[in-house]
Amino acid sequence: MDIISPVYRWSETHVVASAKVTTTYKGYLFDLTGKTNNDAFDSFAAGEVLFEGASGSKRGDGAWEITYSFASSPNRTDLTIGAITDIDKKGWEYLWVLYSDVEDGGMLAKQPRAVYVEKVYEEGDFAKLDPDYSP
Repeated sequence: MDIISPVYRWSETHVVASAKVTTTYKGYLFDLTGKTNNDAFDSFAAGEVLFEGASGSKRGDGAWEITYSFASSPNRTDLTIGAITDIDKKGWEYLWVLYSDVEDGGMLAKQPRAVYVEKVYEEGDFAKLDPDYSP
């Protein structure tokens, strides 16, 4: 059985002047692929957007047509798992629970003993996706 997670995927295609698609800009695209936003981006909070990469080609007029691919998963705050409270998890972090066996009415039951939130992806500065970015 598959479990559906709340993920919104989208892509944007932009026409970019050839002069702006420099080796440095291509390096930014390469470096940001597989990273999450370290600051608010396109109405999403930090940690909610994953940059899945870009693809593009040069058009006949010399400009580049670049498609940027993203996925968004919501941040969660104040989660409660069993008696463990105040759990915060960014959208692309992985949450897992360590359970212990406890006796409950003469039967064994699982009880959350610890909750771990693991960072899966590094963060990146999505401002660098803008071809006009200047450090």
